[in-house]
Amino acid sequence: MVNAENIFGLFSHDDEELDRGRRTTYEELKTSPVYYIGMYKKLIINHINFNKKVLKFFQEANEELNVEDIKEAGECVTYNKAWDYIKSVDLNETSHINALLHYSDEYLDTSLELGINYFQQQEEYEKCAVLLKILNKVKSFES
Repeated sequence: MVNAENIFGLFSHDDEELDRGRRTTYEELKTSPVYYIGMYKKLIINHINFNKKVLKFFQEANEELNVEDIKEAGECVTYNKAWDYIKSVDLNETSHINALLHYSDEYLDTSLELGINYFQQQEEYEKCAVLLKILNKVKSFES
């Protein structure tokens, strides 16, 4: 399991620390539930803000562009990439539950709900079911 306190070791160049085995590698981080959930949440939430700015830019830059197509393409890329992360969450694993608890807040709830809505529109109901299970688990922490 990844030691969260050692994550900042990713940015250190202290070879002595690495030799002692106390530094978390990026490869270890990329395979952790903290990474999966954090990346999902970050992609969805940042997409909302970024998308508004990009669409406004394109509307002002060229009125002939179909902004709706740009919006749909951006959503497709974002939600499918976010799915690639969140699909690795295993609700039977304690470390995954702890990672959900760590990230549990209104933004995680919102990002999961947005994912469900997106995949419902795409008629990808298996993905909706997985996201709903995760959302229900997160909401159970509030009780």
